[in-house]
Amino acid sequence: MKLKEVNDQFDEIILGLNHVRREFEGFQASASPSEDESNDSIKENDDPESIALEEYLSSRLQQIGEISSEKKEAKGLRTGNGWDATQIIEYVYKIDPVSIKRAIDLAISSNRRLREKIVDSLMRRKSETKLIGTPTVEFVPIWKIKGFHECYYLRTTTYKIKVNEDVVGVEVEGKSRDLILEKKHRNFVPSVILERLQRLGAFLSNESKYFLVNEVTELARTRSDGELAITSSGKKLDQDDELALTSWRSKRIFDQTELKVKGAKIHVRESAISKETLLEKFREQVIRMPERFKQILSNRLQIGELKRIYVPLIRIPIQKGLVPREVIVNGTSGELADSNLLELFE
Repeated sequence: MKLKEVNDQFDEIILGLNHVRREFEGFQASASPSEDESNDSIKENDDPESIALEEYLSSRLQQIGEISSEKKEAKGLRTGNGWDATQIIEYVYKIDPVSIKRAIDLAISSNRRLREKIVDSLMRRKSETKLIGTPTVEFVPIWKIKGFHECYYLRTTTYKIKVNEDVVGVEVEGKSRDLILEKKHRNFVPSVILERLQRLGAFLSNESKYFLVNEVTELARTRSDGELAITSSGKKLDQDDELALTSWRSKRIFDQTELKVKGAKIHVRESAISKETLLEKFREQVIRMPERFKQILSNRLQIGELKRIYVPLIRIPIQKGLVPREVIVNGTSGELADSNLLELFE
């Protein structure tokens, strides 16, 4: 065979490959739907292959304990104890308050000006401020909850698989795959050389090549952990406030009759929010659904800790002259209750 005939055949092969590539690129551009259209078509897709794949993935989830064996339907399945308030065990704690004597001394001294304190100390006379009633320890509940949300779901995607430079054709599972050139910006290469390379055949240039695997179904998982502390009136506590109120002298109790303090009356404030309302607030914070999916297989909301903690506020009735007033002491720290604390609980 003459050299000219060999070159002609070689040129025909190159032209054929480039023609196939151009047709494939045109088909990809016209057939690729937008992301919204793709999601809509995915939702409507209910062919036997899709059903079989979903059943297989569902069975795999059953093996790892996310779906009970008696549940055959995996769509939107809810697991974990966080969906039903009756399934969550609540533990009750109290914060032991400082001594009542210390709280009374603090309340009386707080009602005197600095000059009066100095004069009373030098002249050794008693303060005119006096206790006019029995102190009351008010136990105010706060809630603390910890848990996580975990979601298993299916989604479709396209895999882009790169091949070596010398590859001119690929067959995967008995099906031929068209190669696509990955365009690169080569500002440092003279345009004359680029034109010559394109003329010789793009598949023989040094451009990287890849092929696409479309409609791949992935089993994916998202997980988010969270914790929430709120007052009985539904106000959220930041970490500093929560630690300041509950980090020490806590004791687990089993009945409200255990909320007793020597030398003081007891008042237990009822919570203005229910356990279910608390769970709703926690769900709003922790649940993070995937942005794009084909089908939700399971949603697991697991509560690992739920505490109701009674925090003590000590109310001291005092009087100076003819003016009675009430001083509120933070029973946890033994200091005067500041405006921030009163705003949280009042």
